[in-house]
Amino acid sequence: LVLVIKDILKSPTKIRAYFVGLTIFFVALVILNYYLLPEIFLRFDLIYEGAAVSFLNNIIALLASSIVASGFIWLVTPSGLGSGDINIIAPYDLKSTLRTMIDATERFSYVGHTARWNRAVTLPRLYEVANESKSTKHIELVIIDPDNDKVCELYSSFGHGERRKGRAISEIRDVKIELFTTFLTCLKFNKSPFLDIKLYVSSQVSLFRLDIADDAIVMTKPNTGDPALHFPKGTFFYSSYKEDFNVTKLQCREISLNISQENIDQSNCLQLLNDAGFDCSVIDEQVIKELVEALNKVSIPY
Repeated sequence: LVLVIKDILKSPTKIRAYFVGLTIFFVALVILNYYLLPEIFLRFDLIYEGAAVSFLNNIIALLASSIVASGFIWLVTPSGLGSGDINIIAPYDLKSTLRTMIDATERFSYVGHTARWNRAVTLPRLYEVANESKSTKHIELVIIDPDNDKVCELYSSFGHGERRKGRAISEIRDVKIELFTTFLTCLKFNKSPFLDIKLYVSSQVSLFRLDIADDAIVMTKPNTGDPALHFPKGTFFYSSYKEDFNVTKLQCREISLNISQENIDQSNCLQLLNDAGFDCSVIDEQVIKELVEALNKVSIPY
């Protein structure tokens, strides 16, 4: 039982499900044993006693001791996120873990693919926290180079797995539009005096993505059903992947985000992309419309 409880304690979602389920079952048995069954037996002029009563009493006592023991172990067991070099994050705990990371960080870095989650969740949240605290947040993002057709084609073949929300990824054009949307989002948020954003594009693509905060690094894959790896600050893997990010950044092309302070709309969208040095051959009026809509109507991808 102790081993099962310790495994459950690694996941906040499992903890809630375990205690709620156990408590509901306990309350149901108490009501059944001490109220419903005696009343039923009384109506039929029977006495509620014997082996069945003893069995239910033992089950209730066992459940009560399990709840107490589980609560005690929960209180005295240290948090799983600080107990080792590597922690596995279940898919259903990933979003809350990423949100907790960005709430407590001064610096945030990302290396990966199109940065959909970061433009929809990370940047708006950092913007909100920075405005509230009146302190600068430093952000560095490394995404795929939209001008590299070979890399975009490779990513389009595996990049979004079981995608349920947002643009369907099936060809190079779809990947480039995603990347241009990320650029425009960075351009938009970089106007804030409390956000210092740097954007880099890479001519390499990996299966993995890294979200790097002050206290931890989370490694993920595109498929939403896959677990993630969590590396706390102070561990070998945290320092190694942070150093690897710095090396990767040196091999990338930096995209200027200081090209304009104007609001982004359909009239200047194409010009901004050109000024940033991107190849805009895939951009037409329909794409411009989609880019501006995606910029103004943020959709959380997962």
